[in-house]
Order: sequence, then C-alpha cells, then structure tokens
Amino acid sequence: MNILEITHRWADVQSAQGYNYLYPTVVSPYMKEQYCRPVVYRWMVWTPGYGIHAYYVGETDNLARRIQQCLRPGKTQATNLRLKAYFDEAVNQKQQVELQSLVFEPFQVNKVSLTMELLGHTHIRRILENLVLVWLDAEISSGPPIILNRVLEQDKERSNRRIDSALSSLKQLGLTDEQTGRLLEKLKITQA
Repeated sequence: MNILEITHRWADVQSAQGYNYLYPTVVSPYMKEQYCRPVVYRWMVWTPGYGIHAYYVGETDNLARRIQQCLRPGKTQATNLRLKAYFDEAVNQKQQVELQSLVFEPFQVNKVSLTMELLGHTHIRRILENLVLVWLDAEISSGPPIILNRVLEQDKERSNRRIDSALSSLKQLGLTDEQTGRLLEKLKITQA
C-alpha cells in the first residue's frame, strides 16, 4: 500500500494582528487585507477547558467574503443560514466559534503537484476540503466533536451506486462475497 503523508497545520484566522477571529465579529479592514484569498477553512465550536464540540470544513475563493456571508446570509443560502443558526446558539451557550485556514507543504499525487499557490483552482480546494473531512471522520469515532457538513442524499446515492459497481467488478475478477467483504472492511467502505 502506498502511503501519502501531508504535512499540514491549521493557522488561526485573525481579526487584527495577534488577535484570533471570534464569531460574530464583523470582518475588519485587516481581514479584508489578509483574507481576500482562496483557502480551505474550518470553523471550530469549542468551550475553553472542555474541548471542541463541532467542526465545519469548507473551501472558498475569498475567505473574507465567505465570513460575511456566514454573518449575514441571504435567504437562499441554506448552508450559511444553518451555520449562522448553529453558531448563534453556540455563542448563546457561552461557547466560542473560531476560524482557521489550512496551511500545507507541497505534495504530489502521481504526477500532480499540489501547492498553496494552486488554491485558486476550485478542484484543488475541493480535493483538500474532502481530504480534511476524511481525516476528521477517521479521528472521530463517536460523540463530540460533530462534523457540521451535511452529506446530501444525492451524494449517498451516488456513492452507493459506485460501491455497487465496484463490488460487481470485484466479483467479475473472481472474488467471493467473503473476500469483497473483507476488502471493504479493510478500506472502511460502507454504503450509506
């Protein structure tokens, strides 16, 4: 098995130099200067001394604008409305809502190099966003923190179709049901 190790860290988004951004602070001039750029980000809902309650992972071509959309979502922005409601309730419960951006060392998958400079490409950000969601899912077996990203029904259906197709292909190669079951268990693949 090939192993891909990605050296990364989460950098705190700051509202002013040396001061971490806390929801629902408005976007400051400093933030407009520093964060009008593409990023993969995560919101963290946590209580000091207790720990992290929830994460939301996303990608955007302009983090400052994305924050503003979360603070003042439009009527048709379902995700922003949902996040705002959750974050507002968290703040009412004396929890903190902070924001971080992903920083990573360049890495390569096959012949494709991924670097911070390529975050302007939507597909690169989405690859990283989904990798982060997989990492978080692997770290969190049950209970808090929860992942606030919703898996859409159409995504579940698409995944199930792909798993069914893969199972059919494995059977055509001569694998038994028991062998395919062990393989899926080893890969931790389950149908939704």
